[in-house]
Amino acid sequence: MHHVAPLLRCPVTGEDLRIASGGGAFVSGSGASYPFQDGVACLLPPDEGPLQLAVMEFYEREGWAEANGRFGDTQRFVDTRPAPFRFTRACIRRLGRHFRKGGACLLDAGCGPIAHEDLLDYGANFDRRVCVDLSAHALRILQSKLGERGVYLQGDLSRLPLKNETVDAALCYHVIYQLPYELQPLAFTELWRVLKPGGVAVVVYWWQYAPLAHRIEMLAKALGLRGPGEEQTAVDASAVAHNVQSRDWFESQPWPFAYSYDTYRVVTNRFMREYIPSDWRGGLFLRGVEMLQRAAPSFCGRYGVMPAILIRKD
Repeated sequence: MHHVAPLLRCPVTGEDLRIASGGGAFVSGSGASYPFQDGVACLLPPDEGPLQLAVMEFYEREGWAEANGRFGDTQRFVDTRPAPFRFTRACIRRLGRHFRKGGACLLDAGCGPIAHEDLLDYGANFDRRVCVDLSAHALRILQSKLGERGVYLQGDLSRLPLKNETVDAALCYHVIYQLPYELQPLAFTELWRVLKPGGVAVVVYWWQYAPLAHRIEMLAKALGLRGPGEEQTAVDASAVAHNVQSRDWFESQPWPFAYSYDTYRVVTNRFMREYIPSDWRGGLFLRGVEMLQRAAPSFCGRYGVMPAILIRKD
């Protein structure tokens, strides 16, 4: 943990952290102490809110439990039938171009155990992957995937335990909209704070209203496409209480950073289960959607359901 200490600061006071003389903890000048064990540092603020603790409990108990080769989070929220899952994997791989430049540190904010193997490729050109998550269980699973290239911090995205300008790039994949409304602006600005000049953060978010997704649904209906429906598959993420906001909300905030839009995915898992059959028709329809996303990524990010918000520090 000695190589980690220069990156860290107290999530409450912002003071630099150092390793305690007896080892086993990071301490600040004012006496705050944060233990670490087996390569995982617990840097959660002592006043963590009840909703954050409830989210942590869900992922510790269910979300990152494995069954049949998949995590509970994936089984619950992702359409894993062949055609939809190929489409989702293509969406993940396409965003990898934002991380090709590489550098010393990639921050993976809200990393979980990195449930999709394609997300691991984002870190290929970085010396270290700084992994921050509420779940210590997820971080310990992740150790088996990243080993010594990973830095494992149990922490809060709205109060990242990292010093200013310490990471070359950042990823936040389907996390910020799970935070309480009042903490979401803090999480966005924290990602910007820890970026080095010239860095980029990629935030996969979820718009409250997505007119492009609505039109694609109308097209699927007109073509007579039908999927298996909800009763044959897992519960969709939209059925769970997520605090998604509108694009108007995002654009009205007094952000200290410049941003632009790419797209992650213009349709939801609910849409795919409702309208995408597991045959050539479903695969062909999703290939058409993928072509649209590649041809007009900014447009799809603005009007589709799941944008990739690009935050830059000049």
